[in-house]
Amino acid sequence: MKRRTQTLLVGAVPIVALAGVLSAPALSVPFAAQGPGPLFDVLSDVEGKSIIEVSGPSVDSKPSTGELDMTTVAVHHNLSLPQTIAMWLDSDNEIVPIEAVFPPGQSQEEVEEENKAAFTESEANATSAALAQLGLPTEVSVAYTVPGSNAEGKLHEGDVIISIDGIKATKPDAVKDHVQSLNPGDAVELKVRGEDAAKERTVAIELGENPHAKGAALLGIGMSTQSAGQTKVEYQLSGIGGPSAGLMLTLGVIDKLSPGDLTEGHHIAGTGTINAAGIVGEIGGIKHKISAARDSGAELFFVPAGNCVEALTADAGDMKLVRVRNVDDALAAIKNPGAAPSCS
Repeated sequence: MKRRTQTLLVGAVPIVALAGVLSAPALSVPFAAQGPGPLFDVLSDVEGKSIIEVSGPSVDSKPSTGELDMTTVAVHHNLSLPQTIAMWLDSDNEIVPIEAVFPPGQSQEEVEEENKAAFTESEANATSAALAQLGLPTEVSVAYTVPGSNAEGKLHEGDVIISIDGIKATKPDAVKDHVQSLNPGDAVELKVRGEDAAKERTVAIELGENPHAKGAALLGIGMSTQSAGQTKVEYQLSGIGGPSAGLMLTLGVIDKLSPGDLTEGHHIAGTGTINAAGIVGEIGGIKHKISAARDSGAELFFVPAGNCVEALTADAGDMKLVRVRNVDDALAAIKNPGAAPSCS
């Protein structure tokens, strides 16, 4: 039986198993290869669907003339020894222990599930940061419930969480921070609004234990952020996980909900986590992402400030590496690329 390598597309950490490539009959070795992954222009379509779909009175119907590329890292695993050697000889790839892809004690399915949750949180934070930048109010909705959790059957996809234990929930962090302050077995009371916006209900849930963090409380839901008004933001990109798309998704939402062309015709790539306040956080695989963006012809690459030292070891070619700490830094760099601070 032939064995195939498997490829993951990652933002900051290994995420979702995709197609197998490079067949070989030998047993796999305990290593993986990391290299540049594909880029996705968040202002474009994938398989006929907009990566970011917006609707409502604030939508700018005029398409942008530039690009906002989110970058990924491709991780090949289940490699045979000859395949590992071949990838090691390719300067674009880096060979790492398999534990860097699947930490000890975690199955591939658990890693995929964990990083799916991270991407959902990244989308929620991108919406929060973008709407806050535009001065639009937000609310928290249930994206999914964790199978087998105490929330399953009590909360449903699309439910709006108004408050938790009397704490107003306008952003997922309000719910997350409160749950993290409690212990498994504690009970929380949520005020929730379902499909009928005129009806509210109270839901009591006993917190479980996070399977990935012993002693940490688990509510058992994934959360997203939406406008408290008529504006709606939805993300259509699948097969990617992890938190590092946050910054570029935020910029994409801002472009689609503000007048004019945010990109001003520039080809921009970048990476970075985002929180609800618009702060950009560091990620992994920065050198591979820079290589992919350089080869695509990007003019600017947004680098989280915490990644600048490592970014300077990559071959960026003529592409400018712009240091960003928050959304405001990125917006200022787009408006005036020449004055934008470089990694140094």
